[in-house]
Amino acid sequence: MFAVLTLNCSDKRGIVADVTQFLYKVGGNVLDSQQHREELGNQFFMYVKFDIKDLTCTRKELQEDMSSIATKYDMQWKLSFSDNAKKMAIMVSKYDHCLYDILLRHKYGELNTEIALIISNHLDLENVAEHFGVPYFYIPRSRANKEEADQKALELFQSHQVDFVVMARYMQILTPTILNEYHHRIINVHHGFLPAFKGAKPYHQAYEKGVKLIGASSHYATEELDMGPLIEQETARVDHSYCVEDLVRLGRSIESKVLADAVKAHSEDRIIVFNNRTIVFS
Repeated sequence: MFAVLTLNCSDKRGIVADVTQFLYKVGGNVLDSQQHREELGNQFFMYVKFDIKDLTCTRKELQEDMSSIATKYDMQWKLSFSDNAKKMAIMVSKYDHCLYDILLRHKYGELNTEIALIISNHLDLENVAEHFGVPYFYIPRSRANKEEADQKALELFQSHQVDFVVMARYMQILTPTILNEYHHRIINVHHGFLPAFKGAKPYHQAYEKGVKLIGASSHYATEELDMGPLIEQETARVDHSYCVEDLVRLGRSIESKVLADAVKAHSEDRIIVFNNRTIVFS
């Protein structure tokens, strides 16, 4: 078993020394440590993964003692434990490639999460959920009932104790009903290389512009459409011979990968959000 500590604060001398000395004193053995200094705003970011099998204190005491260091440096910080896997909810519409990819990665043990449920505004993928043994909930959604639909989804998230939400090509715009409750805990995949080609039909937009690169982006969903903090992006080279259908076909694999990478990073607590930007540790 291990724990992960992430923190950020104004950059000062002594932060790394104090944190590592503290972990040493309580019996923690550092397995991985990464730091980043952001010149914009003079911010310091740190990720520490440490073995906890020889801890000389309880987890509650560990939290309390870490609080004193955090107060000294005015830190934002989070501590998590590997045996407390996060519970994930998946939202999906009709496209199945991202859903299949996440379910298969989870089956193969690549994602340290629990998949609590799948919510969809269509019935098309219910058989997929059944095959993988995941509860599936159909919530019809339209402009007329979007608030009511999101309230139903939120109630399901809460009853299943969901920690974060993954929009695996859920082709709906969430309302503040969900966004406010899961701030920086909703991961979306956009089939375009943001901030270019936001909104609907990005592959059609890319084709019309004659781009030579297409891409996909994973990001945290916010009220501003497709403008939340970016987590992962990838591209593929194309040329004038590609039609829209070719771009869509090529884009599927990119979408699946950037979403899976984002889910993995979030579930492993390797992401810190600061000023609408992300620090994603490796």
